[in-house]
Amino acid sequence: IVDLESGVYSDDVAPAAYDQRKASKDPDKSHAVPSNRAKVRRVPRYGLVYLIKPDNDVEGIIIPVEGMGLWGNLYGYLALNPNARTIRGLTFYEHKETPGLGGEVDNPRWKALWPGRLATDENGVPKISVVKGRAGPVSEDPYHVDGLSGATITSNGVTNLMDFWLGENGFGPYLSKQRAGGGS
Repeated sequence: IVDLESGVYSDDVAPAAYDQRKASKDPDKSHAVPSNRAKVRRVPRYGLVYLIKPDNDVEGIIIPVEGMGLWGNLYGYLALNPNARTIRGLTFYEHKETPGLGGEVDNPRWKALWPGRLATDENGVPKISVVKGRAGPVSEDPYHVDGLSGATITSNGVTNLMDFWLGENGFGPYLSKQRAGGGS
């Protein structure tokens, strides 16, 4: 469990019993955030992060992400390498996007375009975006992912939710501490 404002781990909440989505709707456990393109209205005080630690060393960080697509919220997880910048993967576990269009967020071929891309610049500023058309290879175009054909609003929604959760009102303070070596 991470205090989202400070970016530090907290023992105030038991991770096994914590429901971040439910907490974000409870005024006693969340706060309103400034208007944003992801259309996230409230953020819980605490965020649930998952650390990939087969041994004692952190090999990956997984954070929950959410934001508005075309027909409703997309809910998923973003996996990052220990440097808190390089993307390991992205998956959505719930959405209302149109099958064959925005619903392509579930397509394994599209999800395979994410690993190796960079979520933020060297200073922690969110940079990853879904572009209209095709992105270049990771080595030449690390901040872009191919757009979803016929699903501009969903593509923009994915960009917007990344920008929000990687930024200062989401997991940005925590990820900054991880990049600085102050994690786990």
